[in-house]
Amino acid sequence: MKYCLLLLFISLFYCLVPAQTKYRVLSVPAQQYGQTLRMPWTGGMDSPEFSEVDLNNDGIKDLFVFDKVGNKVLTFLSNGDGSDTMYTYAPQYEALFPSDLVEWALLIDYNHDGIPDIFTHSLVSTSSGIRVFKGSMQNGYLHYDLVCPLIQYTDQGFTTGVFSNVNDVPVITDVNRDGYIDILSYNTFGSTIGYYENQTGLNPGNPAFNIDSFQYSLVTSCWGSVAQNLLSNSMTLQQSCKGGPGGGNQPPDPRHSGNSLYSIIDPVYNDVDLLNGNIGYDNLLLLRNCGDSSYANVCEWDSIFPTCNVPMLMATYPAAFGIDVNHDGLQDILLSPNIPGSYVNGGGAGRNTKNVMYYQNTGDTSCWYNYQTDSFLVHHALDFGSNSKALFYDFNGDGLLDIVVGNLGYFLNGPSYSSTLGVYLNTGTATHPVFTRQTVDYNNFSQYNLVSVDPTFGDLNGDVHNDLLIGDSYGYLYYFQNAASTGSSFPSMTSAQYEGIQVGLNAAPFLYPLNNDSLNDIVVGDQTGQLTYFWNFGTRANAQFSQDSSISNFGNVNVTKNGASFGYSRPYIQRASSGGLFLYVGSESGYIYKYLVDSTQLRGGSFTLIDSNFIGQGVGAMSSISIADINNDGYLEYLVGNARGGLLMYSDSDWDPGTVLGVADLPLNQNGMRVFPNPAKGYFVCASENQPFVNPKTEVYNILGEKMNTETIFANNKVTVTTSSLSIGFYMVRIMDEGKTYTAKVIIEQ
Repeated sequence: MKYCLLLLFISLFYCLVPAQTKYRVLSVPAQQYGQTLRMPWTGGMDSPEFSEVDLNNDGIKDLFVFDKVGNKVLTFLSNGDGSDTMYTYAPQYEALFPSDLVEWALLIDYNHDGIPDIFTHSLVSTSSGIRVFKGSMQNGYLHYDLVCPLIQYTDQGFTTGVFSNVNDVPVITDVNRDGYIDILSYNTFGSTIGYYENQTGLNPGNPAFNIDSFQYSLVTSCWGSVAQNLLSNSMTLQQSCKGGPGGGNQPPDPRHSGNSLYSIIDPVYNDVDLLNGNIGYDNLLLLRNCGDSSYANVCEWDSIFPTCNVPMLMATYPAAFGIDVNHDGLQDILLSPNIPGSYVNGGGAGRNTKNVMYYQNTGDTSCWYNYQTDSFLVHHALDFGSNSKALFYDFNGDGLLDIVVGNLGYFLNGPSYSSTLGVYLNTGTATHPVFTRQTVDYNNFSQYNLVSVDPTFGDLNGDVHNDLLIGDSYGYLYYFQNAASTGSSFPSMTSAQYEGIQVGLNAAPFLYPLNNDSLNDIVVGDQTGQLTYFWNFGTRANAQFSQDSSISNFGNVNVTKNGASFGYSRPYIQRASSGGLFLYVGSESGYIYKYLVDSTQLRGGSFTLIDSNFIGQGVGAMSSISIADINNDGYLEYLVGNARGGLLMYSDSDWDPGTVLGVADLPLNQNGMRVFPNPAKGYFVCASENQPFVNPKTEVYNILGEKMNTETIFANNKVTVTTSSLSIGFYMVRIMDEGKTYTAKVIIEQ
């Protein structure tokens, strides 16, 4: 009975109190090829899109990156020194941008106030459309408000949304040189380009056409009189369609959807040219415009650009973005893949290493762009291709936690991926970890031709040495017996399709003795977002599992987000110092869920959901998690993998104070009460965000539900609690005032 009451209190405590937002960790060193990486913990880049913005209001343009694989924003500060070392990863600015940016995002100042606004995929339509967030400055920081959920245009009296396919990148620029932002975007069939003209400049003084009205008109659905061909990455000139010369209809040949556009000002004709990327092809096409601002006419196209230098080639769907990298006043070009995450999960592939090409604008029309590198920014970070699945694990048995990483794979021409097992050994100390590359393809692991390697470790044969169990994309498990006397050695595969276990697609196993018999059981996540529990009914020397004696829908866990088709659950289990057993589950949405495991409900029933966003920050899609105290300071670190193939690290302690904006202490509140500082040393303050406290009664409880003796002072409508009598750990503070109850979690560090 006492156990049940304790379990109930712990459940209520964690459900009642929001989790602490984790601190980003950037300063843990990681090394490869004898060099220390500048920015190892960015999380990687697969399909990044680049825009300029002054993040810290210092007058220098910084870098906004939106990766459409996982819909993740990354922010980099610039120091203006003219090379890619000028940029420093600064995740503290990521939270300034809307959390629901999807598919593509470009920063463009449409209203000429000096603050770039955001054009991105509209949520009104799942397949097409553009919405706009207006940028402003609040308290010295960027702020964005949705001002147009769907840009619309009029055509022959009808109003509808400007078409921009979900897999495309449109051009949003001043096409007709009237000072207002127009749009070029491929039409529904992906054959010709629509030109949507901003009507503000054509209606001066009319308040109905002010700059925030976003009123557009379709001038032509065949901009430049050019059309893509059906079966090749080529163009046909002198095509007529609505609004073009000679009238007529849109060309009959439809193309598949997937086109990226980037506009440049032609140095000869001084008009808008386009660089055109096409899904399934590696090269960019230059569409040269010989017309003028009122009438575009593509007079020639080139399949290789630039012809005078290293051509812009990026497998298997390139997109170009303009950035003044070296701050010389000229727009340079960054070239990257435009592969959506859904395409990767569906079996497609795109280049995922050495995947950001930098071309410097020379200002010389004889050779316009000069190739610099194929690894702009990305070579400074840990990156394991796509879909990294990382674990803290003492691989070499020296007592220090290393990092082992599985993945969907590295891009191969074909296109396909090569799945591997990477190992970074901890070459530091027990208090100062340093992770050094040993291999990204342990023991030629790619020879097994597994698709999507998801590792876990545990003893399955009773020799006190942890074995390796791998899940793959087809839902099978593969067993590798540890042949080492200390540490790890897996010279060969011991058993394919281990014990006949198969869980559908994308098996993500985790080994843990769940039922207290000291034998390692298996919990497996999969594409459905649910978990399957296989209990070990064998012996210590001979583990046995059965497909028929498993528990599906384990704990009634399902991490598939509402409206999504799949969940891609990835479990991790850990026993807390308090004795509770916690289940963490990564997901396709990128959220990491935390559950309290009830050992009496292993073969039926539901686990208590503690937190549906445990990290509290956006990590990107296809998340995985591993947990350990890597520097023995009493605080946990969290290693997170994601769809982009890199690694992120978080902690309960503040390794790098600069990763939190200094605008205010981040509130951890419930029912409108703010607690700060949090974590606390010596004291913390409670303040009501809705109305001032009048006659507050304050109580503090530890994790066991025991009321603690604390000193409180009520002054200036705030309650100050002295924490000298509290030990390190988690506490709940409850304030009752004027018939209302306020609760919040506080972490004590002293």
